[in-house]
Amino acid sequence: MKRIGSLLLALALSLGMLTVSAAALEVEDNPWLGYSNAPVEVSTHTTEYGWEEPLYIFPAGTEFYVSGFTMADWTSLTAYDPSVVGDITFGSNYVFYSATERYSPEPDKVFHLVVSDTMQGFDTYIKVDSGVAAPQQPEEPAEPVEQPSSWAAEQVNAAIAAGIVPESLRSQYTQATTRAEFCALAVGLYETVKGSEITERATFSDTDDVNVQKMAALGVVSGVGNGKFDPNGTLTREQAAAMLARLAEAVGKPLTAQAPTFADSASISAWASGAVGQVQGSGVMSGVGGNNFAPQDSYTREQSISTMLRLYELMK
Repeated sequence: MKRIGSLLLALALSLGMLTVSAAALEVEDNPWLGYSNAPVEVSTHTTEYGWEEPLYIFPAGTEFYVSGFTMADWTSLTAYDPSVVGDITFGSNYVFYSATERYSPEPDKVFHLVVSDTMQGFDTYIKVDSGVAAPQQPEEPAEPVEQPSSWAAEQVNAAIAAGIVPESLRSQYTQATTRAEFCALAVGLYETVKGSEITERATFSDTDDVNVQKMAALGVVSGVGNGKFDPNGTLTREQAAAMLARLAEAVGKPLTAQAPTFADSASISAWASGAVGQVQGSGVMSGVGGNNFAPQDSYTREQSISTMLRLYELMK
């Protein structure tokens, strides 16, 4: 039955009746043949017995292996070339999913792969063509960069244009800012306004982030105790206010002092109250609605960038 099927396939090929899609081409009649690249063409091969057999053409560099759950008595790869003597056998007797035993046949020669068990045999004629390149895998499309919210888009774009937003913070605008990320924004503002790099450093035991070290050296940020900074800790609104006020002072243009006038001013930590009043009075930070400041709420990237831009406009 297999021989008749092979003859019919060869006849179809010779008559041009068979069209093959290279992207979907699979080797027929051999369920145990595995290969690293799909065949790109089907031709014909005339055996020493004069039979016309389908010849599967594979791109250069293709590896072959026996796959599937079989009880193969023998597996061999015979080269139809006078310079090669005998069979090249790979896989052991009673092969159980031997996909790891791969073989790379010599290019531009026809090989006959035979897999046989006690019930039936499967044979396939293959050729690796050195002139055919392996198809390139399509690259995964890059995930679209999340755009800032409509209210923040103009300010975020302006801050990027001003050079105060590092590349690493130009996405995921609605996620909470970390303490270290806010330091990166602060360094961008300071060094842009001053036109020079901060050379001083202060160190912490839990981070070697250079932006944290620079801001700590200028007194813009401080640690959380025991020599630690908590770089990945979520930035709160009152922490942001304190850093912004200290940053303005470090630049040499301190914000005007005033007490905060928010409805929830009593909930602002004592160490941050003065700074919240300064950023409120200068227009650098505002409330969250209902005349509330929400001092312990987290601060998003787009909020951080927007307020940093407002401070930049005052400092430059």
